[in-house]
Amino acid sequence: METFLEPNNVVLRRNSYVYREGTTLKLQGQPWTASGANVYWLGLDENVVPPAGSPYYAPLQASYPTHGRITEAMATLVTMGARTIRSQTLGVSVGNPLSLMPSLGVYNEQAFDSMDWAVFQARQHGLRIIPPLVDDYDYYHGGKFTFLRWRGYNITGSDRPLPADTMKFYTDPTIVQDFKSYIEHLMTHLNPYTGLTYAEDPTIIAYETGNELKGITWGDQDVPNEWTREICQLIKKLGPKKLCVDGTYGINSTHFAVSEVDIFSNHYYPLNITLLKSDIDSVEKSDRVYIAGELGWSDTRGDSLAGFLDVILQKQKVAAGSMFWSLFGRNVPDCSKFVDHSDGFTLHYNNPNNSAATDGLISTIRQHYFAMQNITVDSYLPSVPCPRNYIPGYDASYYL
Repeated sequence: METFLEPNNVVLRRNSYVYREGTTLKLQGQPWTASGANVYWLGLDENVVPPAGSPYYAPLQASYPTHGRITEAMATLVTMGARTIRSQTLGVSVGNPLSLMPSLGVYNEQAFDSMDWAVFQARQHGLRIIPPLVDDYDYYHGGKFTFLRWRGYNITGSDRPLPADTMKFYTDPTIVQDFKSYIEHLMTHLNPYTGLTYAEDPTIIAYETGNELKGITWGDQDVPNEWTREICQLIKKLGPKKLCVDGTYGINSTHFAVSEVDIFSNHYYPLNITLLKSDIDSVEKSDRVYIAGELGWSDTRGDSLAGFLDVILQKQKVAAGSMFWSLFGRNVPDCSKFVDHSDGFTLHYNNPNNSAATDGLISTIRQHYFAMQNITVDSYLPSVPCPRNYIPGYDASYYL
């Protein structure tokens, strides 16, 4: 009987929403762990030169990831015990010809295909997604400086010091409306692979107001409460069952007054257990959920990875999980090469060139992710086949 019921249970689970109950995320009445990875390139990449004739914007090295690369990332995360993906380019895509919005008010619907496939494959693999909606930096996928320049503020993320007009992103009503219009176009898009809009799809459990948002000084956490409230209200208006993550870089305690914020987060470079405990304690007092949204898993300058993750495990009534930065796989359909990124935090699962120490850290992450689900696994790292040209369809495995 269980064999026949299992597919129905999985379908029901995939179509149920993750929701917040006080300091805990829940799914179907049970605590939900948000442990997982940052896979920032799922919608638009900067690390691969595609075959001749494929869409490519050379000045920013922008290209669309193949469906195979996306599929492999999902299978890898399931093998690692992950539940959640944080991906900038499933929310932030402005300012270059391959972006969702190449120029103000002009949309490139082709950009949705890799995004749609990523959401579909996450759904097929039982994973959930949290996309930030704007970036604090001036990267290839765009961000707040793109919106500022479109309205005549000639500022770039490399300006030092940043001028006071940088704050116009949060305070200029015209720019705020530009950003809100972009969010509406994104969230109301109908995904042909799922038949659901992003606003409707339970696969996307939350939207984050932005990535590492701040004001004009590093670490100032100067993101107006009014702006945060307005963006969270829009997210919940478009998707009434969506959660809202405060995208400020750090825990801005004044944002506890914004009732629309469900989840607070911080990033750790290097790992800092004292700061982590302080962050969790402050968020617990606000009766919200905490997630460690980014952590430099291989950073040797701070505290140990095992010690850091143990705090998450011990505090999981408030700390829903953590997401390492960042996952890359093979250059599918070329299964002989792994895609690399230059920031020093690339995690390659099953890369034969990994050192024993590196695989030891990856094993630590995997064991922790399963422990967050009350499952004990050993240190072995099971292999993940390269999908090559094979693309799973609707009969993908039933992952819980």
